[in-house]
Amino acid sequence: MALPRGRAENGSDVHLGILFRWDGAPTDPYQVRQVELIGTDTETVLQTIDSIDHEDGSGEYYVTASGSQLDPAGRYLDRWYYTWVEGEGEQTATQDFYVQETAALEHYGTDIHVGVGYLKGLPPLAATAQEGITQADLDVAMNDADTMIEHIFGSRYDIAGWKVSPPPLVSMLWQMLASAKTIEFKDLRLGLPGEDYESAARRLLRSARELIDKVLHGWPERLHLRQVDGSIICPRKNRGATVPRAADAASDLF
Repeated sequence: MALPRGRAENGSDVHLGILFRWDGAPTDPYQVRQVELIGTDTETVLQTIDSIDHEDGSGEYYVTASGSQLDPAGRYLDRWYYTWVEGEGEQTATQDFYVQETAALEHYGTDIHVGVGYLKGLPPLAATAQEGITQADLDVAMNDADTMIEHIFGSRYDIAGWKVSPPPLVSMLWQMLASAKTIEFKDLRLGLPGEDYESAARRLLRSARELIDKVLHGWPERLHLRQVDGSIICPRKNRGATVPRAADAASDLF
């Protein structure tokens, strides 16, 4: 899975995009011919990409750069070759991104991305909140899902180390919660179709609650939490106090 520009890591493909504007409005140039991936020396061309994704009229163009070229860590450039009007000279636009050393898992699941999994129907990330869902929205949704996982399991299980190696069921639940929060952001920002509309966020949360009931209460069937190796994770014998819920994680759905 390609990582977004802001989360590029050694060895992982990175999803790079650009937005063209004319007089402030998103506009398609006559042609976007290719993109060059330029190394940390700001001179060496590591890769030339001519497979470009684009939706007509959006002004947005995307490519995927191979992670095999993203070593060492540091600042890389992506240079876009485009022509505004047929018959005019070609121009370039150069952007940058930073590749980090491969980081340990920061959440109780693999980072969510728009266009993938439960977020498959969402459009590409926007630069500002006024234009759509941003990377900042995804970060908030993932942090809120962390809070919910700690709230749900923190008083019943020893969750130390779960961010390094989360139980598969917990990782699945985390994905559902983080995705539901992102969809809620989208619904609140764009508005719901009508009073009888049941958002995808509510349906996803209902499925999440069913999973929680099976794990914690054995209803309607028992699901045991297991480690990656398949061994059962037993609840604590002496349960402590419930982990407090962070105030900024509250919403109509969570």
